[in-house]
Amino acid sequence: MKYIYHDKAGNKYEIKELRLSYYPIKTEESSSGMYDGGDAYIKELTKLDLVKLLDVFERALWSEIDHSSKREMGCGTIRKYLMNEMVSHVYLKSNSFSMKGIDEMISRLEIR
Repeated sequence: MKYIYHDKAGNKYEIKELRLSYYPIKTEESSSGMYDGGDAYIKELTKLDLVKLLDVFERALWSEIDHSSKREMGCGTIRKYLMNEMVSHVYLKSNSFSMKGIDEMISRLEIR
């Protein structure tokens, strides 16, 4: 199982096995031409951290009220893969409860 999340700035997060990988956008890729997502990293997760992350991702996938029918400025994107096949893909409304939950959980994991 693998999840890929793009935050509102376009930074990419990948959750696979017990790892959280971060692939930031660079200044030249940003819509403003000024934003830089920082440095890429790979963080080893505990099983508890993984369960918490999967919980917020699954809640977001099921929370239709937080979904958008198209990718708009500030939206997030989640893709879920099982055995290398994409089984779910949603756009999350900017500042939705689901998107805030994912961003908060990732932020907590980054500072440990």
